[in-house]
Amino acid sequence: MGVKFFERFSPEYALDSAYEDMNEYGLDGLKKHLTENALKTVEGFESISNAPGISQLTTAFMGGNAVSVFLDKLAECNWTTKDVMKGSETSKAIVGFNYKDQMTGTIEMKMIKEDKVWKIDDLSMPKFDKFTLPQDKEDKPAE
Repeated sequence: MGVKFFERFSPEYALDSAYEDMNEYGLDGLKKHLTENALKTVEGFESISNAPGISQLTTAFMGGNAVSVFLDKLAECNWTTKDVMKGSETSKAIVGFNYKDQMTGTIEMKMIKEDKVWKIDDLSMPKFDKFTLPQDKEDKPAE
């Protein structure tokens, strides 16, 4: 593993910190890096993945409950910053994720400075490039 050098108060540093926290704590690790606005979005993703009627709708459009599986595997993904478009108070980032080469894709994020700290203020639904994991709870191996 290489050494990473980021300006301490940069969007890249904030994203790298978020990756570390997600790998350690999953979705709970991400939440401390979110603004109130982004937290509402993430809570919406959670409710979509947990609500039977809505998850059936996402299953119809995505071929399975991919969002739920993504949230379950969040802590095990490898995270990379693909691109950052920096401004002085706002930035946009494209973040890549990879779970064992079975689930790959990107998420677009908007970031803002809150009290001199970069936080994620908005994020898109994951865009999957590859998804070869079981998507239904019945298909998951017993633990």
